[in-house]
Amino acid sequence: MKKGLLLWLFVAMSVLHTFAQTRTITGKVTDTKDGSPLPGVSVIVKGTGKGTVTSADGSYKIDAGANDALIFSFIGYVNQEKAVGGAANISVALGTDNKQLNEVVVTALGVSKQMKSLGYSVQKIGSDELINSNEHNVIQALASKAAGVQVIGSGGTPGASTKIIIRGNATFNLDNQPLIVIDGVPMDNSTNSTAARNYPYNSNLQGVNNSNRALDINPDDIATVTVLKGPAAAALYGANAASGAIIYTTKRGRSGATRVNYSFNAGFDKVSQLPDEQHIYSQGAAGTTPVYDPGGLATSSPQSWGPLISSVSGAKSYDNTKNFFKTGQNFTHDVSVTGGNENSSFRLSLNRVDQQGVIPTTDLQRTTVRVNADSKISDRLTMAVSASYVLTEGTKAQNGSNTSGAMLGLMRAPASWNLMDYQFSDGSSKNYYLYYDNPLWSLYNNPYKDKTDRFYGNLNTTFKITDWLSISNRTGVDMYTQFSKQVFAIGSVQISDYLGQIEENTFTSRDLYSDLILSGHKTFDKLDVTANLGGNVLQQQGQNDYSKGTQLSIPNYYNLNNASTLYADNSTTIKRTSALYYDLEFGYKGQFFLTTTGRNEWSSTFGKSKNNFFYPSVSGSWVFSEIVPVNNVITYGKIRAAIAAGGKSPAVYSANTVYTSPTFADGFTDGNYFPFMGQNGMSLSSTLGNIGLKPERSVEKEFGLDFKLFSRVNVELTYYNKTSTDILVYRPIAGSSGFQYILDNAGKMRNKGVEVMASADVVKLKDFTWNVQINFARNKNTVLALAEGVDENSVESAFTSIGSYAIVGQPYGALYGSKWARNEDGQIIIKANGLPQVATASGNLGNPFPDWTGGGRTTFTYKNFTLSALFDVRHGGKLWNGTYARMNNLGRTAESADRERTYVIPGVVLGADGKYTANTTAVSAQNYFRVYKGDASGYAVENAVEDGSWVRLREVNLGYKYKFGNASPIKSVELTLTGRNLWLHTKYKGVDPETSLTGAGSNLTGFDYFNNPGTKTYAVGLRVGF
Repeated sequence: MKKGLLLWLFVAMSVLHTFAQTRTITGKVTDTKDGSPLPGVSVIVKGTGKGTVTSADGSYKIDAGANDALIFSFIGYVNQEKAVGGAANISVALGTDNKQLNEVVVTALGVSKQMKSLGYSVQKIGSDELINSNEHNVIQALASKAAGVQVIGSGGTPGASTKIIIRGNATFNLDNQPLIVIDGVPMDNSTNSTAARNYPYNSNLQGVNNSNRALDINPDDIATVTVLKGPAAAALYGANAASGAIIYTTKRGRSGATRVNYSFNAGFDKVSQLPDEQHIYSQGAAGTTPVYDPGGLATSSPQSWGPLISSVSGAKSYDNTKNFFKTGQNFTHDVSVTGGNENSSFRLSLNRVDQQGVIPTTDLQRTTVRVNADSKISDRLTMAVSASYVLTEGTKAQNGSNTSGAMLGLMRAPASWNLMDYQFSDGSSKNYYLYYDNPLWSLYNNPYKDKTDRFYGNLNTTFKITDWLSISNRTGVDMYTQFSKQVFAIGSVQISDYLGQIEENTFTSRDLYSDLILSGHKTFDKLDVTANLGGNVLQQQGQNDYSKGTQLSIPNYYNLNNASTLYADNSTTIKRTSALYYDLEFGYKGQFFLTTTGRNEWSSTFGKSKNNFFYPSVSGSWVFSEIVPVNNVITYGKIRAAIAAGGKSPAVYSANTVYTSPTFADGFTDGNYFPFMGQNGMSLSSTLGNIGLKPERSVEKEFGLDFKLFSRVNVELTYYNKTSTDILVYRPIAGSSGFQYILDNAGKMRNKGVEVMASADVVKLKDFTWNVQINFARNKNTVLALAEGVDENSVESAFTSIGSYAIVGQPYGALYGSKWARNEDGQIIIKANGLPQVATASGNLGNPFPDWTGGGRTTFTYKNFTLSALFDVRHGGKLWNGTYARMNNLGRTAESADRERTYVIPGVVLGADGKYTANTTAVSAQNYFRVYKGDASGYAVENAVEDGSWVRLREVNLGYKYKFGNASPIKSVELTLTGRNLWLHTKYKGVDPETSLTGAGSNLTGFDYFNNPGTKTYAVGLRVGF
């Protein structure tokens, strides 16, 4: 018994001794970025199984000894290790691990995957990159940030559309833009224009710069953007995937104390670039002797071939462009509230944009309310909801080939006429030429106003069946109503009888989307298997109601009841698709990955003979660095390859033979149409329906190499080859059939190219870092086939002198128009009068798409300061500068001021002996600039096609962030200075060459005919975290 008592005392003393060395350690874990608490951080006593996790406020409690060490780890953050020693409280701040964050990316259907497992190229863009661009359109904000992605703005006016193309064009007549997806649900990005059904021409050549509906997305709500560049990445979207997809993931709440963030941004816009003008010669018609024209008379000419202004008594020189444009202003307020606990979290945001453009009266207002909420209902059931309401309103300016257009009347205005004196005492337009509206008068009297109410969101429910199997449902809705009203006042020359006009247009869109996905993940020793099996249904419904009133009775009363003649038309569309799909991924030893996907899709737009098609993909990657001996040179390496098929669905009702209301036009007037003299009429369309219609199909092969050197340099190299077949082409058929064309799957086109993305931490010190990122892309597009009997396929109707075509052997969209006649040596043939001879046949004037594009960002950080600059390069790509050609014709360009001499046009003259000799015949300055350099009778449009290359400073940002202590209610304050497009180097003589006459709603590219100008921006921002 004594031995037992002694043993008991020994054990007790040992336990007491142990407890004397082990004590309770407390502390708090926060985020280094903003000082916010981090719940769920793992805290482990090193070398033991003992551990805990931090609570909602980031606090923790754990028992440890003086000789122990604590390891703090959290996904997406750099681990920290702290020795306990004599401390009773250990608090740490964890910083984000960029390497880990970049390893996970959101792919098709909203599925997150490890970057190393992907066999195809994707690119991820962060929230700060969008916000710091100071762009209100999330598409325009992507410019120069991703390899192989071309962003084309239509103008610097508020709300103007932006077009985006990934890896070249994939179709002739359908939309070449990628699918837009928000939180796993596709979103409508249409660009709707106001035009009557009976308008016989391309309405995009005039009118206003309409908005693409991605304008309704608030950039401050976006957490990340993933660019899926081709069918290999986006095959699970089937007949919408041929042009890739852009996946926007929104910010969500997180558990912990409720936090409030407020940001304010003020931007000031100036016109970026304009054609150089002359200000010394007066208004006057072309002729042998310059004659001053005071302007505004019935006999007045719009030309500026008059005498020197200084030689005319009482005449003055006006800088109308300087006086016309103003400093644009845009103000953005954004407030967000986040919070939650261990089971639920939320984020609520309110955003307001107010913008006034550089063109008077133009503006944009956008109000966005968004809520994201996540809840863990039980251990097995989770739910997430996202919802946005957006109200977007604006006033737009007339643009393009438009006698009421701002730029047409402005850039043609003689320097001797004061445009600022824009109306007579009776309120009518006062202008230098009676057949143009004064641009200022037009802005105030011919407004275009639009208003869009939009709601979009989704409900996502996930039920965990077992620890490795779950089922989820994502149901989304996207609905909007866009109302627009275009007014032309009584007296506007845009209306042929000068009696005014009212147009009202209402677009209604309703998209319903639902996915049901069974997901599983299982590990078998060294093999990981991830599978997703699902089904999808989608219904898209649209309605367009248009009404027009002409011959107004009462001035300034813009109600359809004031019109003597009324016209209305209506159209409705509905499209339904359904699909079954799978996504199966195998991973072996974290080194070898193989993924296969497949989607079988049924669509109401396919022909009746076969209404479903299958879209497969196979991709794989090998992380070869896993077998490379540990070294400091190659720290990561991956080889990848993929092949996939995607498609484009035919437009609704394309397979049917339909009745239409015919129009008859002469190329100048609006022509005649039904109803005609009180009689309605319909006729069969000139296009025969095709029950065998199939979706267009794109098959892409992709190979890539990714590697990291010295743990600092990241490089991604990609080669792709995409062939699009079954492209829809209008094929001519025998007139005896009663039709002219049939829409057939007959076209073929190829895109192939290379992409390079690289980044490097050039300097990485404790308080100072220098990071460089570059991207490069080169795409070669070739049209391989058209339908039998078709030599060329017009992209869209354009101008008589120049158009855009798909022609076998040429790049898609090649500009074709009149050219100068040349001899066998390529020299221009000059006529006896000294002017060039126009070739009998039109020819290829160039490719409007660039040979290659590139971007480079350099970022410096020093303590709390950050300085970043983004450069944007476009090499090649032709633009038709119709604006400059017309200005030369009118004598308005700066170069046309050199007119007190003659010119000899370089070229050759064909002699009587059949030989060519150098031209020596001089022509007058008027003939030189009006015909050879302009667009007067006898010109060739070739002279107006210019190189659209540029190098620009796309963005520059300077920021300072100050963090307050935990006791302060203010957690952080950040100040930013931003510049956009502050420097531009280009040989292009027109407006900023990042321009598009027809905007995002058109496949035409490379047309500049009195386009509204681009802008450069100076902005200051403030962000405060509470």
